[in-house]
Amino acid sequence: MSLTIRKLKLAILETLGSGDKISKFNLIGRGTNPGNLERYLGITLKPEERALADQAFGELKTDGLILATYDDLINPADWVRITNAGQNALTRKCLDDLDHVLDQISPTLVELRAGAWSAVLSRQPDSLRQAAHSGRELIDQTLKLGAPDDVVREAEGFVPDRKSNSGITRRHRLRYLMVKHASQSDSQLKVAEKACELVEAADDRLKGLAHSRPVPQAQHVEDSLHAAEIALRSVLLREE
Repeated sequence: MSLTIRKLKLAILETLGSGDKISKFNLIGRGTNPGNLERYLGITLKPEERALADQAFGELKTDGLILATYDDLINPADWVRITNAGQNALTRKCLDDLDHVLDQISPTLVELRAGAWSAVLSRQPDSLRQAAHSGRELIDQTLKLGAPDDVVREAEGFVPDRKSNSGITRRHRLRYLMVKHASQSDSQLKVAEKACELVEAADDRLKGLAHSRPVPQAQHVEDSLHAAEIALRSVLLREE
């Protein structure tokens, strides 16, 4: 089984789905002592996989999907239960609002996003380059699947761009998605366009390093993926 941080997060939520509280180490295990997560998955976690599970646990707490009970006298912060938001994420099989909208467009987009972040976590040069390309692919596929040519052409106010062979530009697709899912904000559209440009630049740079000696910096790739998510959030999610 190929474990990604997304799969581990969903598995942790599954093990907590009954509403009972459990300690972190009873959940992810320690040493040779298996945890509930391993029993649920039917595997024995390797040290690096357990470390990834620990990270998944921490991120679920940060995102408010699980909550420390603080009622244990020895390790009050390690005992947790699932929250209502966690139950909702478990029901939808989507860890946040962006996942939810991407899943509505195509479940493959959720997997593409998760795969990109898993590649970053590996910290291997080839994986980092692949992660940067996946960020670009996530934007391209979302625009292609969420704003296909025929619906964009039929959109109110559509004016073909003579510089494009199809008459349709990325800006057309971004605006279509924004009007459909979020709002009609020129400032947000500009943010989305600039974020897309950053993602493209990062991918182009790492392609240029593919056969050179410098090792890609993980932080640069993370910044690129965050930019991809900024672009998508700008056009797919309504501002609170």
